[in-house]
Amino acid sequence: MEIIKNSIEHQHKKIFSIITPCFNSSKSIHDVFDSLKKLNNKNFEWIVINDASTDATIEILKGFLEEVNFQITIFNLKKNKMATYGYHLGIEKALGDFIIFLDHDDQIKSNALDRFLKNWDSLSINQQENLAGMIALCEDENGNIVGTKFPRSPEINNFFNMTFDNKVRGEKFFCYKNEIMKKNNFQLVDRYIPESNLMYKISSKYDTLFFNESLRVYNLPQKNSSNLSNLDPIKYSAGFRLNYLDLLNNYSSQLIAKPYTLVSFIFHFSKYSCFLQTNLKLCFFELKSYFHKVLLLPIYAYVRLLLLIKNLLTRK
Repeated sequence: MEIIKNSIEHQHKKIFSIITPCFNSSKSIHDVFDSLKKLNNKNFEWIVINDASTDATIEILKGFLEEVNFQITIFNLKKNKMATYGYHLGIEKALGDFIIFLDHDDQIKSNALDRFLKNWDSLSINQQENLAGMIALCEDENGNIVGTKFPRSPEINNFFNMTFDNKVRGEKFFCYKNEIMKKNNFQLVDRYIPESNLMYKISSKYDTLFFNESLRVYNLPQKNSSNLSNLDPIKYSAGFRLNYLDLLNNYSSQLIAKPYTLVSFIFHFSKYSCFLQTNLKLCFFELKSYFHKVLLLPIYAYVRLLLLIKNLLTRK
């Protein structure tokens, strides 16, 4: 792995670390870079992970190094490892107080860092110490809010409740404390792990400040594009299995009041376990809740039967 930095002083700690993994991003990385140059607040470092791109991405990134007055660090990987590894590496190397993910085809609004700080400073010291960070809204390339707004703004809540109780949907923009991100970094059990896995792990321990301001332009994935939203989960069964296992173990008490969600989580955990040929005994012992273990037995058997029937039909 090659590490490339610009000539700006890199020892001075910043408030924000902005992490961008990219692969064959020559057509979009300029937009990310231009949005960073327009930020009103320059107290940030940009960590870019070039995931063994085969186009001109690395040459473009190197061209950025002397253009600006903010810190840029490029991690130039020799082997493609996908975005989860890139974010994992970025979290490990981040020096800022807060960490922000910015995809290789997105743009950050010019006032985003100032608005994050303004909302954070509105909290008491005690609130700041007990929160993971903040989550704001995204808009699409046409200026429309992506998904649903938060029911109240500002509001202190957690990501799990906001998703499953308040039914908030769609891409959001988070800014979380560095030390919390490092403690809950992605487990690299697969080349891809849903980003929400990290969010739900943090949500099981900490609340977050939610506010209805759009601070990021999120380019909606096009059908048949290489965007991660379009990938086949079956190809990354280990990552998705981990996601459902963590949800079941971290939210066992909340799931008692959500029977449909509970059964759905166990079904998906069983499905990805079967695709990985993980036996029932191991699945049983991985679950912490005895009630979940009892439910696992018929659901796992049902999933195995469904897959058997599907394989038989495929062979005909």
